[in-house]
Amino acid sequence: MYLHWTVLLIALIILLNVIRHPLASLLGLAAYLGVLLIHESGHMIAAQRMRCKVFSIELYPIFGFCRFETPWSRFDHCVIAWGGVIAQAVVAAPIVLYVSIFGYTRFQPINAVLALFGFFSLGVAAFNLLPIPRLDGSIA
Repeated sequence: MYLHWTVLLIALIILLNVIRHPLASLLGLAAYLGVLLIHESGHMIAAQRMRCKVFSIELYPIFGFCRFETPWSRFDHCVIAWGGVIAQAVVAAPIVLYVSIFGYTRFQPINAVLALFGFFSLGVAAFNLLPIPRLDGSIA
């Protein structure tokens, strides 16, 4: 796994907020990195299922890459492209459903995690499906 230096810069900026809201800042940082990692792990799992060798996962500030060998068919590549979105949906959908039914908690740090892993993650997944080169939607 490769973590670009700018991700560490963003982590530092988030951690500067630790003085005022330490737990919310630390959990928010973990959730932010978690959303990126969940998406790229979905690609990794799908690539492995399509019998493609996975070389690395690279995380950047607002996106990531799962580097894998070229799939045998366009269908396999499509399945791999959907893998990231499906991984996010598997995590985000139950959280969004929970928050929609029961609402947020009275604990701000927990709410930050719920918002990032739920609604933010679904927004990122939807954005990633736009048919723009370098996004999954151009393949999916």
